[in-house]
Amino acid sequence: MSLKEVWNAEPPYEGNSRLLRRVLLGNAAFSTLTGFISILDATTLTRAFAIPDEWLLPSLGVQLLLFASAIVWVTTRPKLPMTLVWTIVGLDIAWVVGSAALLPFVSDTLSAAGISALILIALGVSGFAGGQIAGIRRLQSV
Repeated sequence: MSLKEVWNAEPPYEGNSRLLRRVLLGNAAFSTLTGFISILDATTLTRAFAIPDEWLLPSLGVQLLLFASAIVWVTTRPKLPMTLVWTIVGLDIAWVVGSAALLPFVSDTLSAAGISALILIALGVSGFAGGQIAGIRRLQSV
């Protein structure tokens, strides 16, 4: 099955799943991009963000790529496995809450660019969580 079929939620995909599938694919794309940047530009970003551990970004990047792969796998199932979809939403919410909880502890360590990146990524992830919840509601209203 092609990603175009998933994007359009064409048969054999369940009807009314287009919004949820598109937001999930957007989440996967964002996670993939962020993961690759975290791996490929780790040294520069570690310095720019004043991150004390040089292995933090590369290891985070690998985890993001695994997460993105899992999202694509879930999204390409003909019938979305709702337990896994809710797990993705929960992980996104945990990321946002964790970022907010971490902020007071790293504000003296990270540079302004690092703090800005932390906040902007958390805002993006919260947007995906909200979009996924909206997609779940639309799917369940059928």
